[in-house]
Amino acid sequence: MRKRDCRLTLYLTADEMAKLSRKSSAACVDNNRYLRAFINGEELRPAPDERFWQAMEIMREFASKIDAIALRADNTADVKAIMAEAKKWRMLENAIEKEFLRPKKVGEG
Repeated sequence: MRKRDCRLTLYLTADEMAKLSRKSSAACVDNNRYLRAFINGEELRPAPDERFWQAMEIMREFASKIDAIALRADNTADVKAIMAEAKKWRMLENAIEKEFLRPKKVGEG
């Protein structure tokens, strides 16, 4: 556990506080975590809406169905091709999650 022993008092206008609260809420973190991420050069992204999660679930189901088809295939070459296709879908899913969910590093300062 990191020890935080430096206290910071920060005075904001009501408008600035509203912006901070809105941005931290959108990223699903508290104001402290949002400010720490900003200091560390991370850009916390707003949490995606329900449509994003539904699309990701469809992709997961599709890859799982491809895996199930591969298990029923008789030809070894077919199984390898089908499994390779399922792997591509899972890699696409990971790339989408990386782009939309993980914090993005911004210029160091």
